[in-house]
Amino acid sequence: MRYSQKDIVLLEFYDPVADRMKFRPALIVSNNELQETEQLVYLAMISTKDYNPQYCYELSPEMHIGELDKHSYVKCHIITNNGENGIYRKIGQIKQPYFDEIVEKIKDSIF
Repeated sequence: MRYSQKDIVLLEFYDPVADRMKFRPALIVSNNELQETEQLVYLAMISTKDYNPQYCYELSPEMHIGELDKHSYVKCHIITNNGENGIYRKIGQIKQPYFDEIVEKIKDSIF
């Protein structure tokens, strides 16, 4: 397993506005045991846009380690799955207390 829960990675997402695939950052939300067992990684998209702000978790620089160079939001309602081979590379990691808050926001947004 090359990636872990809380990692921020680059992944190709479909962009409906441009009608093409586009690399975007995403946060790995699935736990490591599930990744090992199922060979799937569950991710939440990260964007610089705060469309549907009720479903967004705003990120600030102290919340993560790594290369997010623009003001960003975790899109807590946009979850996808992928194999590790679909991930381009790791670019950072969310710090634990903020990850816990993001998980709660995902639960509130979806359930």
